[in-house]
Amino acid sequence: MTRLAFLFSLLPVALAFSDTFPIVAWTSHSSNVLSRLPSTHSADLFKTILLDEEICVHDAVIVVDQPGLHASDLRSLPSNSHIARSLNASTSSRQYPYVRHDGYSSSGDLISFAQSVSERCNTRLVSLMPGYGHASLDAGEKAVVVVSLPELSVEGYARKSNMLKHDELLESTLSTLPYSQHLTIYSTSVLPTHHKRQSPDSPPVLDLPSTSVAPPKGGILARYQLLTPGLILVLLIVVGVLLPIIYFGIQALASIQSPVRMDAPKGFNAADKKNQ
Repeated sequence: MTRLAFLFSLLPVALAFSDTFPIVAWTSHSSNVLSRLPSTHSADLFKTILLDEEICVHDAVIVVDQPGLHASDLRSLPSNSHIARSLNASTSSRQYPYVRHDGYSSSGDLISFAQSVSERCNTRLVSLMPGYGHASLDAGEKAVVVVSLPELSVEGYARKSNMLKHDELLESTLSTLPYSQHLTIYSTSVLPTHHKRQSPDSPPVLDLPSTSVAPPKGGILARYQLLTPGLILVLLIVVGVLLPIIYFGIQALASIQSPVRMDAPKGFNAADKKNQ
């Protein structure tokens, strides 16, 4: 019972960070908007960005929306991917792998955030769908650009392959934009069906340097989390519940004694039998 109680006490920890989604952001130039953001998770990231006095300084605020995006999808990208290179080359960047799905930072408010920035800065709001034509944009006219990437709805190798294709699609789309100074925010408007849990002090999504984080010594997978909380929970169940049950079951079977009785039948006399 002690082992079982200990196991159940760990369940809230494993489930504490459900309903989360990633946010990564970078700029083409040094930006106080990102530099002033906290280095760890916050429930009001979008609100903090929106209220920053320098949000309207950028030529463009680019909001990349990829439904179904999870931190593990970003970790699967190689170091030469567009997103990884953009974060690595940026003088101002932030990575938040597991943002809580509540308040203004909820993923459903991603488009609302873009609309709010457009209203505050009195700039044009432009929606782009890669592969479906290009909007007419003027480098001299500031804008908020929403780039809608295809949803990530498959799993396994197909998901990783789609992520690579979408990364290339994003690169080709952003390369057509005429803005020299821009802030790019990449997140999701639909929660992924497969949630992973991790503490708020988890390593960056792509393990790339930001303004307040020293660059890691390894590559893009240098800190890739192999033992996820879900796997740890399964191991705890096996060790804390199944193994004790098997152990006590074997002990119970071993303690059952059913010896074959060799008692002589009534009236039997060994001496008489010998004389015969």
